[in-house]
Amino acid sequence: MGFTFNNNPTPTVTDDQNNSYAIVQNYYDATDNQSVAIAAAFNVSAGARNISVCFSSYPGGYVQPMATEFDNVIAVDGSGTGSNGTGTSVTAGNLRPTTSGDLAYQIVFSLSVNQSSFTAGSQGNIGWNLLSADLMDGWAGQYGVYNSTSVINPTMSMGTSQNWVTAAILLQQGSAGSVPSGMRIVHLLHENIPYTTGAGGTGNPFLNPLPLQFPSSGNLLVAMIGGGDASETVTSMTDNNNTWTQAGSTFVAPASDTVQTYDAGNATSSSNLGLTLNWTGSSGDFTIFLYDVTGAASSPLDTTTGATGNQDSTNGTLTAPYTLTPAQSGELIFTDIMWEFNTAIGLLPSTGTSYFDTNTFSGESLSGPEPVDQNNGWGHVIYTGTTAVSFTWSQLSNTLPAGNWTSMAVAFLPANPPQN
Repeated sequence: MGFTFNNNPTPTVTDDQNNSYAIVQNYYDATDNQSVAIAAAFNVSAGARNISVCFSSYPGGYVQPMATEFDNVIAVDGSGTGSNGTGTSVTAGNLRPTTSGDLAYQIVFSLSVNQSSFTAGSQGNIGWNLLSADLMDGWAGQYGVYNSTSVINPTMSMGTSQNWVTAAILLQQGSAGSVPSGMRIVHLLHENIPYTTGAGGTGNPFLNPLPLQFPSSGNLLVAMIGGGDASETVTSMTDNNNTWTQAGSTFVAPASDTVQTYDAGNATSSSNLGLTLNWTGSSGDFTIFLYDVTGAASSPLDTTTGATGNQDSTNGTLTAPYTLTPAQSGELIFTDIMWEFNTAIGLLPSTGTSYFDTNTFSGESLSGPEPVDQNNGWGHVIYTGTTAVSFTWSQLSNTLPAGNWTSMAVAFLPANPPQN
């Protein structure tokens, strides 16, 4: 887990499988009053879904996490390093491996928040790959296997010269864990696209066309788009490799809450994949979940559905009044919901295995707007059947109704359906 945070409180990391995390690097940039830290847990119990980053005191803002799962690493090799500076070249400081074949891991936060691009490093004896490149929040990471025992100073670059703070570690290789097979999500990037200050914006329109960056490696890319405060929609998505098409309809609630899905099937992915989004306007508060999926069929889109409505009373749940029926077993279903009030805290499908993908934080206002996923709900379902699936969202308050809402679900086909 790599993360950045304001000020210099003591961080701790835990998860819902009781894995033990150590803070293996913590660097404080006193000039900019910003920290970066790296926590690691080894020999973990499988199935962790809820990772919590906590602080000894209120950090004050600019908190951003990035969780990554590796196999075949068993320990930290030596001490980590951290540094801060100004410019487009981000250098973490010297690391000396005890053996060849370590996994190098570096994170960087761009202090002016918005960034034009991130580029993985180009150094001897290592092939760097971007893990994430969040241009809206100026937050990125990279990794690579270092085939040497010489000192290395992990380095990556940014498109715009800004103050930055960075940290890096070396991870020792060994036989541990495994890579799952079949259709699965290999990257997930949350992009906050705000206008209002409460949602993390400046009160000025966001860029339109909007450039984003999505390091990816799978053969299916999916954008689950949702937001409101202005009834705006994405009219097209493009990248430097693929054709993106809208999956299904756009659903807009009376209060302007909007959901859309775009996907690129049979995709050619890359570590530096650049996206461009064209909007009808740029004065709303939106969030985009970008999913990178491997193991999908070459023509992956199966079916979509959605609805709008109004919830005027609640017991702490909202069930969307639609169902989705997959064409075959083993499909991956994405779903989201936007509403006026309340906060999503879970996803409960009528069948299949569900995963709630939304980030939440303590002290979150019940009805937003918030810069962390806007109090709305995103999730996915892995389903091995072909009967109809319905979707119920758990809510933080069991007395505050959602008001106007809009929701949709999209199902994609696997390359190799599971055999009964």
